[in-house]
Amino acid sequence: MQEIFQKATSLIQEFERNHSDRVSTIELGENLRKACERIERSWSGSFAGWHGRMYFKNFEAPSIYEGFSGEWGGIKGIPEGWQEREPEEVKKEIERLLGNSFSIDEFERKTKKLLEDAEALRNEVIIIFSAFTFHKEIEKEKKLFDQIEKYSFGKGKNDFIKNSLPKTLMSRDSEAVRQGICIASWLYYTGIALEAISIIEGVEEFLKLANRFLRQIETKLNSMDSIAKHADDILSDLHPEIFAKCKDLYSRDTYAEAVEKSFKVVRDKLRILTNYETGSEAFGKGNLHILGAAAPNVDKDFNEAVKFLTMAIDRFRNEKSHTSDAKINDPIRAYEYMRLSSLAMNLLDQAEMLPAKHSNQQKQEYIQRKA
Repeated sequence: MQEIFQKATSLIQEFERNHSDRVSTIELGENLRKACERIERSWSGSFAGWHGRMYFKNFEAPSIYEGFSGEWGGIKGIPEGWQEREPEEVKKEIERLLGNSFSIDEFERKTKKLLEDAEALRNEVIIIFSAFTFHKEIEKEKKLFDQIEKYSFGKGKNDFIKNSLPKTLMSRDSEAVRQGICIASWLYYTGIALEAISIIEGVEEFLKLANRFLRQIETKLNSMDSIAKHADDILSDLHPEIFAKCKDLYSRDTYAEAVEKSFKVVRDKLRILTNYETGSEAFGKGNLHILGAAAPNVDKDFNEAVKFLTMAIDRFRNEKSHTSDAKINDPIRAYEYMRLSSLAMNLLDQAEMLPAKHSNQQKQEYIQRKA
């Protein structure tokens, strides 16, 4: 089990080392977004056809008197200073604003590599735990693992671009409207910036989720192991059959189930000895007799006590099996019930069958002779 956690932890640590520049990449993404905003201020403001490719002078913000009219487009002529710019021209200007030989293409490539590696990491973690059994006691951790399986690393650039585009075009310039929606270059590169920020933030959240899952489940399982060892110490003096069949239930804090199982062990023992499951029938019709009384004259009292002990266990079992809440949440109380079952089993180990079809007097004579 420890090997699973070590393998998953090593994969996460390797990923973090290979992408240690994640924080600086977020800063670059923010700077790219701001540069795009600056370019946007020199843009026509219209997504209608060729309008979307129009920028003012050398990517400068026009005054209110120099603005481009998306309503009229080129019908009344194009205002002075406005010219069409190709996406590559816009990209070069954005890269110039960012400086330090910044490359949008390289930035996007690194983002895609980060996403690919993050998805590969997620898939590897899922594979590592594919054969792992999530018991009832680690249901919370199972929910965390479900989140890992369904995790999505942020939004893509197309999502951001689509959300910024108008649903309809409105302009008197019918030719521009006929050309349809034009995705402005500054918006496309903004999408690249926002995609990178979203993916990196998604990766950071995933790493927190994965690390939390690993720490939490490892801690829980170590605690369960400790409890199990403690249960071994507490239950070790019980009858071997009670210990073997009830220890795991008790160590997982399922006390009601452990007690119920101990009662069933006693009933099974009675059935094996006499073909009857209840104490009253086993000692009556089954002619069950328990050796070990302190003296022959108290043998009857001794066997009556054992009979009533098995009958009490049967009544306890009947009471607790008729409700989904057996009201056994205390490990000490559960142990006390199991101790009753253990005592019964130890006594039943000294059982014998009295001769059938004899009078009570003949049975007592038989008991005295054996004593």
